[in-house]
Amino acid sequence: MFNLHSSSANMMAVILSKGMNENFPHDETLQYLLILCTKVALNTFVLSFWRHSILKSLLGLCSVSIYMADVLLVCAVSSAWLFKEHIPTSTSMCFILAHGSAVYALLPLFILIAGAFDYASYPNLDITRSSRSRLVSYCITVVFMWASAFVFTYHYTDTQPIEIYKDKLSVQVCPVHGSNVVFQFSLQISIAVGLILLLHFKKLIGWISRANKLAELTNTVFVPDQDFTYSHFGEYGKSEIQESSPPLFVSLTIGFAVNWVPYLLMCLACALVGFVVPSYASVNLLWMACANSALVGIAFWFRSDRIGPYSKLPDDACFWNTYWHLSKETSPAVDSGLDTKLPTKLIKSTTPFQQVSRLV
Repeated sequence: MFNLHSSSANMMAVILSKGMNENFPHDETLQYLLILCTKVALNTFVLSFWRHSILKSLLGLCSVSIYMADVLLVCAVSSAWLFKEHIPTSTSMCFILAHGSAVYALLPLFILIAGAFDYASYPNLDITRSSRSRLVSYCITVVFMWASAFVFTYHYTDTQPIEIYKDKLSVQVCPVHGSNVVFQFSLQISIAVGLILLLHFKKLIGWISRANKLAELTNTVFVPDQDFTYSHFGEYGKSEIQESSPPLFVSLTIGFAVNWVPYLLMCLACALVGFVVPSYASVNLLWMACANSALVGIAFWFRSDRIGPYSKLPDDACFWNTYWHLSKETSPAVDSGLDTKLPTKLIKSTTPFQQVSRLV
């Protein structure tokens, strides 16, 4: 893979290399097939952790559609290899890789915009209140985004292979693209999260330790009435903690970072060394899950006074409820006397919180 302009993520994918013997060129199709199969396997691994709420949000449904597109891309490359005697692989592979990379590079912008509007209108960010009509609207939106991307790339994508000569070596290459939207989004999120963590570095370990202790308090779950607001919830049932708690935005940022710091560090390292991956080869669902967590966290922060910590959010990666309690200095086990002060009910929980991963 030749990287021509890392800033614009334009690359050349090697399709055929003739070498010294032009009668026996080396076909690179099997290597691309191996890369795509590995990508599908990694995306399957991501889906296994996102299976509970993936169909309850637009980003989740987009992720399912991208996974299906990955499988179709594997089938297309396999067909190009099987029928190489009838259709030259330089022609078929360039068509597949050029259009595939262009579509995958364009979709993230549509997905981010549509996902932001989705969470802005999501009813209380609670997937238990998601209706069937909302799922139908998601399907229509996903089809429209894919159709728009295909129409655009069909008119503006160059699918002609290019032959390059260097030091008696002849290679046929195809122009492909990386996703600048994915690159910039990951880079900016990495910088923002890193700055917030650095500003509160001295208290960070203590806050994460307290979050782990809060995650273990699962005996009682607080179930509010529908009209209850959470703007002054911290006045009731405060835990006896001497050190200050983080602001809600900082607390939610820590909850996001605990799960996504490895991925963000990888993105930052790739940016520093100028390493760009073609959009058809990147693990799209890993970025989609990260973007979903970021959008859910922002929406939860903006609407926290109304939503509170007991809604089932459309994100399976981050423990937002635990870090809400960390900020408000409350615990999931609400005081037994709280039901006399607030219009609420208390029920026993049969599902324990999962242990929060440690940042250090």
